[in-house]
Amino acid sequence: MKNIARDDDRSDGHYTAIGPTRNDGADYQPARTRLERAAPSPEVVAAAEYLLTQPDAYLYRRRYLDLIAQTPGPDGTSITDYSAAERYLLVTATAHRRTNREGLPSPVTGARG
Repeated sequence: MKNIARDDDRSDGHYTAIGPTRNDGADYQPARTRLERAAPSPEVVAAAEYLLTQPDAYLYRRRYLDLIAQTPGPDGTSITDYSAAERYLLVTATAHRRTNREGLPSPVTGARG
């Protein structure tokens, strides 16, 4: 097979505007690690799973998605902030559980809470 790549072909990602890159610096961080995010806490996962079982789950999902913020990072990349959305899930799930418990009959007396 014939190699048709030229010596000055810079389309392979190993070249920058100043020439070939050397990735031996201590501060080098591959792009893919900037895109990774820590998994949400087990409490957030439980709250999301609980709210998704509710009849009006689409409302909770829509509000959650609205609260996810995109901000520019120091290097110009986009950073996704989930903190407000995760707080919303925790607070809403807690309030929903509390409301539903108050309406359930007591297992001991049979009276409504």
